[in-house]
Amino acid sequence: MGLDAVVFCDCVEKGCLTIPHPYPRLLYIAGNGSPEIRSKDPVRIDEHDQWMNLPPCEHEDMMLDGCELGNAGYIAHLYKILSGVLTKHNQTCPILLGKVLYDGTHCGDHLTIRDVRRLSSELDRLETMEPWTALLREDARQIAGVTEMLRRLVKTALAVNKPIAF
Repeated sequence: MGLDAVVFCDCVEKGCLTIPHPYPRLLYIAGNGSPEIRSKDPVRIDEHDQWMNLPPCEHEDMMLDGCELGNAGYIAHLYKILSGVLTKHNQTCPILLGKVLYDGTHCGDHLTIRDVRRLSSELDRLETMEPWTALLREDARQIAGVTEMLRRLVKTALAVNKPIAF
């Protein structure tokens, strides 16, 4: 099982859909930024899912950006490395370690816009800490790879004022 992170497009909000929703009055944007339907009717839910798969806009799966951060073991490894470095330098990154790279299930989790801004600041702080020379080359490379992916997602999320979903 891996940790995927995505930023959904804002085509519903902007009215940029090429295919209208079958139930536009039931369509809403969930907290994670994904278009959802307010209905418990299995037929309507199925029609909504079919609409999502068409796709109804120029973005595949209605996502602007997304990436696989890693599997559970890899995420646990990154958490251990980062928490050690941060502790050694008397620093904290509550969003990165508490809401992104934590040990647990992310199903349905997301970072609010406020969290995304805080994550951006944490990533900036990490970049200036310069503790990376003390790490094994491979560990430093892995941290750099994940922070680069997160920076890209942060930039995308802030550009469209959308959360990052997991």
